[in-house]
Amino acid sequence: MRRGKPRVPPNTLLGNVAMQKFSWILTAFIATAFGLASQGLAVTINYVGTEPGGPGSGYVTENWSNPAVPKSFATGTSNTYGKDGYWQIRPNTGTDLFEGVAGGNNLGTSASAFPTLWMGSNPSFMSSIEGAAGNFVNFGGYSVYRGPDGSSLYRQGALSVPVAEGPYGTPGVPTYAGQTLSFTLNYSGTVRVGFAVDSVGTAQYAPNYVGIYSPDLTPNTTLSAALTRDAVPDMAIFDIVNPTGQTFYVAQWQTAGTQSVSAMSLVTFDLIPVPEPSTVVLFAAGGLAIAVKAMRRRRS
Repeated sequence: MRRGKPRVPPNTLLGNVAMQKFSWILTAFIATAFGLASQGLAVTINYVGTEPGGPGSGYVTENWSNPAVPKSFATGTSNTYGKDGYWQIRPNTGTDLFEGVAGGNNLGTSASAFPTLWMGSNPSFMSSIEGAAGNFVNFGGYSVYRGPDGSSLYRQGALSVPVAEGPYGTPGVPTYAGQTLSFTLNYSGTVRVGFAVDSVGTAQYAPNYVGIYSPDLTPNTTLSAALTRDAVPDMAIFDIVNPTGQTFYVAQWQTAGTQSVSAMSLVTFDLIPVPEPSTVVLFAAGGLAIAVKAMRRRRS
């Protein structure tokens, strides 16, 4: 009698086919993940949200450097903003300040009186940062902010710039814009940036929107949500993804009928690291191992 090949149960055949297909899919996923992790991605700008100030929020914006005050958009474990870079513009302890400044300035870091507080040098991921033409201001009635140490208190100053560039149709109503500063970033990852406004005691000198512009992007401007102009600080926060060599321009926008000047008090930078390619591959491989084990259990 002729012996045929042993008959394989249909469920085993289906399981083998499914296993092969699943392995092919996971292999493709690993290759894709490795490729994405090791190659540059297109630069994008995303509005993250706004941290409010004032008593109702625990003065979050004013307490940007105080880890004891909860932050909605803090990165890492520090519960602060500006852990990788900060420019706290011309704070002092009570002396009035009005100083004109030309475009391309250093945001007041080298001022002889009441200089801007910063790290002492640009962070490694930043090629340059420059302020636009305007006035450094600090007068009575301005908001009180924490210093970079998280405890010292200062009456917060600002860089005030003319809001006269326009009108523009974004975001759906006539608006006027004033460029406040620009910076160039070199980083293959995500940089979270924050801009504190409405700190100078008069809502007239606050923006309706903060926006980041880059001529290399489409659309080339990303705006915050509408801000409340009430002389209570707000901090608009954005994520810039994969800014490998791009220059970004930050502007403050006011709606038609209110355009005059607008002031910015604080700029912060926080890195969101990119996983190493090896980490991505290990994660994918671990997922494959778990899936294979689960399928073997189903077959048995």
